[in-house]
Amino acid sequence: MKNLRSTAIAVAWLTVLPAVAFATPAAQTTHSKSTAPKTKHAATHAMKGVIKTVDDKTLVVAQKPGSGHEMTFVIDPSTEKVGTMNVGSTVDVRYRTEAKRHIATAVTVVNDKAKT
Repeated sequence: MKNLRSTAIAVAWLTVLPAVAFATPAAQTTHSKSTAPKTKHAATHAMKGVIKTVDDKTLVVAQKPGSGHEMTFVIDPSTEKVGTMNVGSTVDVRYRTEAKRHIATAVTVVNDKAKT
């Protein structure tokens, strides 16, 4: 009798648990598809170079000294800055492009010429 009750309980658990496990993700998936807004993530890019000019709102970086290839970046309050940005410092810049403008998301000073 005790064995029969244990078997009945085990069968009940084995029947109920998979049903709950399969029902839950389906319900969440259906719900999230119908209410979640679709957002497009902007691609991010990276560049390393030497600072030509810098102020509170813009940063101009030359990719190779003397190459003439320069990029201008918009700096805003959300831009993460590591180190002190001075003319002549080597920096790594992470950025995204919006409406043909390069928006700096992070600027890291790699080599500060002003200190040497």
